[in-house]
Amino acid sequence: MDITRGIARNVAASTIDAFPDEVVAYAKTLTMSAFGAMVAGGTCTGSDIVTRYVKRAGGTPEATVFGEDVRLPVEMAAFANATYAHATEYEDDSFPEAVSSYTIVPVAVALGEQLGSSGRDVLAAFVAGYETQARIGLACREARRLGYMVLSLAGSIGCAATAARLFGLDAERTANALSIAASQASGVGYQTGTMAHIVEMGFSARNGLTAALLARDGFTGQPDVLEAPRGLFAMITAGKIEAPERILADWGRPYRILEVGIKEFPCCYHLQRIIETTMELRSEGIAAADVERVEVEVNAFFPTVVQHLEPHDELQAQFSLPHAVAAAFLDPRVLPASFARERIEDPAVRDFRSRVAMVVREDWGWAPTGWTPRLTYRLRDGRVIVREPPGSRGQPPNLLSFDEAIPKYRGCVEGRIAEESIVESLAILRDLERCADVSALARAVSRPGFR
Repeated sequence: MDITRGIARNVAASTIDAFPDEVVAYAKTLTMSAFGAMVAGGTCTGSDIVTRYVKRAGGTPEATVFGEDVRLPVEMAAFANATYAHATEYEDDSFPEAVSSYTIVPVAVALGEQLGSSGRDVLAAFVAGYETQARIGLACREARRLGYMVLSLAGSIGCAATAARLFGLDAERTANALSIAASQASGVGYQTGTMAHIVEMGFSARNGLTAALLARDGFTGQPDVLEAPRGLFAMITAGKIEAPERILADWGRPYRILEVGIKEFPCCYHLQRIIETTMELRSEGIAAADVERVEVEVNAFFPTVVQHLEPHDELQAQFSLPHAVAAAFLDPRVLPASFARERIEDPAVRDFRSRVAMVVREDWGWAPTGWTPRLTYRLRDGRVIVREPPGSRGQPPNLLSFDEAIPKYRGCVEGRIAEESIVESLAILRDLERCADVSALARAVSRPGFR
């Protein structure tokens, strides 16, 4: 199998004209979602450290660090913006490959700004990069079981594909970019709920861009690095690669970008349907004071990610089942403030967390998807309510339209940029394929004096 070269050929040949209309439309929606998080994330826990780091590094002003109105070398801008985006925990993911559009978009936007790329090229590079990381993630699901964070591991290679496409590299140099990125691909699943988790997405963006920059100038790597007997796939799956032949055979059939779900709540993907179901129950007249106990049955995979039963900070709270259920019952809306330290330490929230129990069902197997949690709400009046949510709003097949995703974008950027900037950026994003130079997007959200 010629997988590395085959992916490279597909990436180099990608054009927006070859994509179905629904792929282009949804790529714009996902770009808007990620862009909003990049602008918002500079205020999140740990982002101030990243900001100081990239500003101290300095360098040639090539691309914008959003929310900070500073321009830095493109790799550093992509690193910061991707870390900011992930810090919100709003990132949009697809499963079972477990990768995110928030990894790819910061690279496409930063490099597009530096090169003066058209919106058409940025969208083509985004879709090609996403397809790359998604197909790799599908073949390497065993890596997740072994503890790798596939989001950042496959993301490094997807980012290299995106950058290679924007640079206009031929198939040979694109293959070299993928190969160089493979040598930097990593991520540790155990890091969820820490700053190290949020920065893994930034590393992917930086590493993928670096790989493409080196390949553009003639740097090389093994052209079969993914599929070789001692290559990346064999290494990260302990030889348990799933149908690698499907990577190329299924490419674009359909595009995996259409399997990306948009998060409504700023916390782990696996908490989304649990929060939504709990809020629906509350809307039916069940108040927090009515609840004696909540039992949430989950499979063996769930606690490997949602691992903080009693959170001590914002990052842990975003990966805490008891805190998510408490927020869904006690807060009018589940927003970033729901996971702030003030809410974590609130006596009412602490009390409700103590009433939530995770029940791990080993007999349900181990998988990120393909199973349904069972929520049992035991009320003080003796009633027992059981819910089994199959999915949540914004998750496949219930994808959000551009207009339906605007409230999420506004929730991210309001207070960070002026209303006229919000309106201008939305107009550019809505018609991104008609944008002659995506640097207009950076200018739209920058202070007038910075433009």
